[in-house]
Amino acid sequence: MNNNLYVKHLVECQCILSIFKNKTKPIYHKIPVFSLIDENDMIKEKYIICENCGIVHFIFETFKSEIKWGQEEVKSLVTTKEDVKFNLESYGKKNIIDILEKFDKHISDWEYAEFLVENDISGFIVLEKNESDNNIVYKILEIADNRIKIKKEISQRYL
Repeated sequence: MNNNLYVKHLVECQCILSIFKNKTKPIYHKIPVFSLIDENDMIKEKYIICENCGIVHFIFETFKSEIKWGQEEVKSLVTTKEDVKFNLESYGKKNIIDILEKFDKHISDWEYAEFLVENDISGFIVLEKNESDNNIVYKILEIADNRIKIKKEISQRYL
């Protein structure tokens, strides 16, 4: 039986961020993805767009995608922030929208937030991460029991 309903993972694009352009060995851009898992413990197939180069990826397995070169018509199958924003507004979750926009969160975080709200599941989204001395300070958005909270958590960097 499937105990995991979703997974957050990365897929690799073939584009390179501008900060890595002059490296001798290419460092390809990695795209965060929020994926649902079906009853057979398989990823539910979906399409995403690389925010760096705009190419469409077909997600068919954890950490794997197929680039859809020249198939611009599949862009209509991609979930956008506007789609998720509309859905969250219909649930009366304007406060979540405001926070995700304020911290300029990736579409994968928007989809995760929508999933938590839709399924009344507890979870959290990292909004900020700052390093201070020997600690890492996380600002998180916690979604639980149909309420939200912004919390700070500190973890020690070196033991």
